Amino acid sequence: MRSSLTLTLIVVISSIISQSSLPPAAAAERESQSQLHLVRKIYVGSMGETDEAERFRLLLEEQLSGKGFTVVDRPEKADAILTGVLSVRVHDKKTRARVYVKLSTPEGARLWGKDFGSRLTSPFNRTEPVKLRAQDVANGLRDEWERSTKSASTKTVQ
Repeated sequence: MRSSLTLTLIVVISSIISQSSLPPAAAAERESQSQLHLVRKIYVGSMGETDEAERFRLLLEEQLSGKGFTVVDRPEKADAILTGVLSVRVHDKKTRARVYVKLSTPEGARLWGKDFGSRLTSPFNRTEPVKLRAQDVANGLRDEWERSTKSASTKTVQ
């Protein structure tokens, strides 16, 4: 019993020390990531310079709207700005799409970011890869937004 209590205290103290000793940039990023739940209006910015990137941007706007976010037409109207880079490759008659996205505040603080690569899909799924990546990004952002919302409500209750 006593060793269990000692171990628990060590874990708690080391956790407090590691969080308080974060470099200022890391602490600021953690703080801005915890603000993800405040994002409701998103401006979808550049996803690259190709026609497929522009198409991806439009598909992504549609998917984000379907996930409950409001897509706005100017960055000044947004709570956050989503930008990224889309890469589409054809190899052995198969098309693969990969995208890296970053969600930032209008001031430039990073709220969220993720790389969405090729995921395995059912051979019966006829959805093409660029549209799948738009779905992946919208689902990933919504999932992280919900986690942030739960975390914020837990902190409020305490």
